[in-house]
Amino acid sequence: MKRAGPALFSGEMDFCREVLNRLHQKREVRNSKETEMKTVITNTLDGRDILVDGNRIAALGTPAMIRSMAGPDARILDVQKSMALPGFNDSHMHLRMTGQMLTGCRLDTAGSITEIQSILRSCHEPFVHGMGWDQENLLEKRMPERRDLDAVNPDIPIVCERYCTHILTANTAAMKLAGVWREDGIFQEAACEPLLEALDSQAARHIQAGVDHCLARGLTTVQIADLKTGNWRKLLPLYRDASQRIRIHHQVNITDPKEMEDFLREARLYETDTHTFGPFKGFADGSLGGRTAWLGREYADEPGNCGEPCMAEEEMETFVEACDRLNRPVIFHAIGDAAIRQVLAVYRRHPGMKQGILHLQITDEAILQDLERLQTDCMVQPVFWRSDRNIVEQRVGTRMARTSYAFGWMASHARVSLGTDCPIEDCDPLENIRWAVSMPGGLSEKQALTAYTEGSAWAMGRSRDLGKLAPGYLADIVFVRDGTVTGVMVNGQMTE
Repeated sequence: MKRAGPALFSGEMDFCREVLNRLHQKREVRNSKETEMKTVITNTLDGRDILVDGNRIAALGTPAMIRSMAGPDARILDVQKSMALPGFNDSHMHLRMTGQMLTGCRLDTAGSITEIQSILRSCHEPFVHGMGWDQENLLEKRMPERRDLDAVNPDIPIVCERYCTHILTANTAAMKLAGVWREDGIFQEAACEPLLEALDSQAARHIQAGVDHCLARGLTTVQIADLKTGNWRKLLPLYRDASQRIRIHHQVNITDPKEMEDFLREARLYETDTHTFGPFKGFADGSLGGRTAWLGREYADEPGNCGEPCMAEEEMETFVEACDRLNRPVIFHAIGDAAIRQVLAVYRRHPGMKQGILHLQITDEAILQDLERLQTDCMVQPVFWRSDRNIVEQRVGTRMARTSYAFGWMASHARVSLGTDCPIEDCDPLENIRWAVSMPGGLSEKQALTAYTEGSAWAMGRSRDLGKLAPGYLADIVFVRDGTVTGVMVNGQMTE
């Protein structure tokens, strides 16, 4: 018999220490709840007071009624005529990547490759990471290439991600560090991963910066697609720590059935009321801006190119079967109509599962009817219309463009939640709602607000206790006055 080495015993000891730590944390949470005071939220815009008991809403009513229920020791929170709303819940974003954008070189305002170079030269990090460029906004109307980044500095690694995050450009030093090479330095989809691994050492700082930004925007819950094959064991403790300030729900990018089982077994150790695990996520295609979204017909502005599927249907079937067997929800990133049709075909063979599709941008009438018939969770980003309105007809043609971005129709006929895919777009719920209401065939204000609260709670399986201002629901509340977020309460506690 082979004897267990020191590394194995060390791993077992780490596991035991983590179990004891979790038990200690549970005791601390239980003890803290025993001593929590009641809070009266008063002076709201509609005149109703709200009684919060611990981390839940106990009652809503007249000031006199709520004061009599609260008792003399209750804390009083005067919100100065702010509107009290259920906390905004972004149904799809990237928390760590948001922090990377905030702490790195922002390229979203660059109007030329020369401007990109100037911004990069101002960054003095040992590994320069730029995010947000879009060739459609550049004077040159092309993607930056290796030679452009080498002109900034050939010796320091530089990686610049397109705003969609499905494409990046690397300089010579970055490619040498990652052990990869392409003459133009342009990488797409999974080929980007080796070039981004050097950023792992800054993960904790990036996550906390992302949390700060989300809270400032009025978000109380974020459904994030950050965990994936290769990083989840390292990142789970960091996200559990971050969830003490904001509610975090994971959409997990793992499609291998064996690794899915491993993840579920180990992730339970990190689960709390504010740190939860939702669907496994697959990719059906790429991005519209990069012309990698999979269309049923060739791109109108690039004949011969229909984009590309990320998974064969047989592979997709195996993945969904594994989710079904493990009793887990499933979602797919699908932008192009061919990709959406492929996902729906697989979903039809697995009735009774909780199933969702992210993005849902290029649709026809048959797809819309299928979404209604299957009641698929539609997890959409209306704020995408801000940039995509300038390219959608060029990419897919006038006829297909007319039935695309049909988010208002989805809100009336299927289950819709709103998100931003931040940092693709900023995670500002109020801005997203403005685009949801103003886009052609958009949502009503009531539909948009419902989709951002109740709809997103439904998407994460928490509609029983999240997304409403009602007795028994979790006290996740955002306060808004004159179009500005004035305060955020998460789990019964005001955030700084």
